[in-house]
Amino acid sequence: MARHVTLLQCYNTINVIIDPKCCRLLMPAIIGISLGIAMSMMYAPFSENSCETFVANHDPQELVNKREQKSIQGVEDSMKFEPKLRLQQENVAPQRSPTKKLIRPRYASTELGIRERLFVAVMTSKTTIDTLGVAFNKTVQHHVTKMVFFMEEKGQTLPAGMSVVSFSDKYPHLVPIHVLKYISEHYPETFDYYMFVSDRAYLRGEKLIDLVNHISVSQHVYMGFPQIMKDGSGTYCPLEGGIILSQSILSRVLAELDWCSTNCHSSDPSLNLGQCLLHSTDMNCQEHTGTKSYTYFKVSDFDFDDEIPKLKQKEVFNASISVFPMPDDINHYKLHRYFCQHELNQTKKEIEKTRDNIIYMSQFAPGGRESVNWPIGVPEPYKPKSRFDVIRWDYFTETHIYFQDDFTNYKELKGVDKQDVQEVIKISVERLNEKYGNMFLYSSLVNGYRRFDPQRGMEYTLDLVLRDISKQNWEVEKRVHLVRPLGRVEIVPMPYVTENTRVNLILPVTVDEKDGVANFLDSYAKTCLDSGDNTYLLIVFIYRHQLDGGIEDTFSVLKSLVAYYERKYQNGGKVSWVSLTHQEAYISDLYIIDEVVSRFQPESLILLSSVGMELAPDYFNRVRMNTIQGWQVFFPIGFWQYKPNLIYDQKPYPTNIDINSKSGHYDANSYEHSSFYVSDFTDMRKLLSAEEAQDADIYDLFIKSQKLHVFRAIEPALKHKFKNFSCPSSAPLKMFQRCLTRRSLGLASRSQLAKIVFEHQKKFGPDQLKSTN
Repeated sequence: MARHVTLLQCYNTINVIIDPKCCRLLMPAIIGISLGIAMSMMYAPFSENSCETFVANHDPQELVNKREQKSIQGVEDSMKFEPKLRLQQENVAPQRSPTKKLIRPRYASTELGIRERLFVAVMTSKTTIDTLGVAFNKTVQHHVTKMVFFMEEKGQTLPAGMSVVSFSDKYPHLVPIHVLKYISEHYPETFDYYMFVSDRAYLRGEKLIDLVNHISVSQHVYMGFPQIMKDGSGTYCPLEGGIILSQSILSRVLAELDWCSTNCHSSDPSLNLGQCLLHSTDMNCQEHTGTKSYTYFKVSDFDFDDEIPKLKQKEVFNASISVFPMPDDINHYKLHRYFCQHELNQTKKEIEKTRDNIIYMSQFAPGGRESVNWPIGVPEPYKPKSRFDVIRWDYFTETHIYFQDDFTNYKELKGVDKQDVQEVIKISVERLNEKYGNMFLYSSLVNGYRRFDPQRGMEYTLDLVLRDISKQNWEVEKRVHLVRPLGRVEIVPMPYVTENTRVNLILPVTVDEKDGVANFLDSYAKTCLDSGDNTYLLIVFIYRHQLDGGIEDTFSVLKSLVAYYERKYQNGGKVSWVSLTHQEAYISDLYIIDEVVSRFQPESLILLSSVGMELAPDYFNRVRMNTIQGWQVFFPIGFWQYKPNLIYDQKPYPTNIDINSKSGHYDANSYEHSSFYVSDFTDMRKLLSAEEAQDADIYDLFIKSQKLHVFRAIEPALKHKFKNFSCPSSAPLKMFQRCLTRRSLGLASRSQLAKIVFEHQKKFGPDQLKSTN
């Protein structure tokens, strides 16, 4: 009875707790669990891998032995992985595996595997290098990347400007094999293509480089003038016609150099090279590779004057890259002149054809044929966006040019300007006679205008007076327009320089300039000595008379100041002085450098300075970069301050110089600042005679020679305080006139001077002007 009551209470409790909604949610789970239990019970009797089945099928003693073995093996395995405590010693850094430092090449082309284009190896001899070798070098060298001449024996004298390699075994037939060894040591993977040729061949360098530029570097190239070998085993290319090898082919040949040196001993050098190539590459010489062909023309006893009338009619001859063999250098030069003229004629035809195509296609373009600019193929004129962008036309006559810049009203035509005007007039008359049938003679130029358009070039408009010979020399006026188009812009290759070179400043000081030396030394100490810049200052004190015992030294205070800086700074930036005596009022910078240049080493960089200039690190760095030993000298154009009391209304005047049109100007007539190397100065100084040195300066010294580039450019970091020029009459005429020009242009701008004149006229009247100096 008690049991029934308990069950009833439990049932009632369940009904109270379980909600009907919750029951509906739990019903699928309960059914799933029930089905799972039922299916596992049904599947258990049919399972063969159950524990009972496994135990029933094995001997009990065997199971006990396996259990003991497993326990022992588990103990052994656990002992293998037993942890051990390792105590680290104090103050001992953990050992690290050495890491290799990644060294990257200097140029990206080296890392990317980009090679140079063409290497030309020229086989020559000591009897032909002065004639055929020089002719080959002059006609081909400027087209290819690298060219080296190879000979079996060195001659007594070698031509200048040519790279020549000679071998000591004196066997001409082995020169090609030695050339391969030379390339394997110096240029094994530098170039995409290698050419082997004799100096008796004439090569059209422009067509040769055009050929290799249009061949894929992935192709195996062995091109030339095919000839059958004596044993008939294949074909080879004679050196007279030229051989072109790709990098892939050359690498195979260089791997078999030992075989070539041992087995190639024919008396014919071309055959030796051909056997080496055939053995190494198993390839025959070919005229074609892909769609490109190596065109050639072989001549016999060639005489230019006799044979060129017939040869120029042959298309194969005109299209050839190589013509061989050449009997002498005279015929070589004559043939080169013919092909240059032929290329020029072909270029003119292509230009005319392109012009015709442009005119024809313009009718289908917006605007029709009226949209075509003149001249055809030249960019249209620059269109200014505002009145400040308008390009000014310069007016000129046959003798003068007017308002060429903001500082001159008119100037006589000289030098290249005069040559330019004369050439333009000559071309105008020639083109008019071509158009009207040679009926005009030049009489005079009425008006001339020119301007430089940065998009097109130099433009001209001329009003000419001509005499018409068909009408009894009647005068006729014609207006012509001409354009001198801009050529292709080329980058001038420059040697590599660094900013670590020591700059040696030379500061000439006269008695009139001694007041500004203290400020210069203070600026030098702050700019160079405090920062430890790699510089050296040499002050040159210039005396008018010899110092005697009773004469006071005018530079004594400055010398003591130099000694103070020498004692204060010991970090590499040195200061010293030297004295010179010069009795004349004018002293040239050439004379100063002649006196002090012996104090410097040939590789020293000299910077000629002046009292009043502001020193800046950027200026020194640009001097280092723009001055290249054996290549270039630097003449900066600095910004010179106007006279302070003329450009400023009240004192105190600003100490800093701001670059603007109201405070100063870039003085293009200034040549006292220059930088050069001592070795370049001494070499150029030998070319100047004593008489020429009296009327010359350093700029004249370097501009006279064509061996060095004279780089002259505006330098914003070079600022100079106002200087009152004293122009001595003892100076050379050119220097005296330049000094007068600088003194007049260095006072103030035109607007500032005009304002001063107007104010004085208003205050004192036009007849009572006072000097503002």
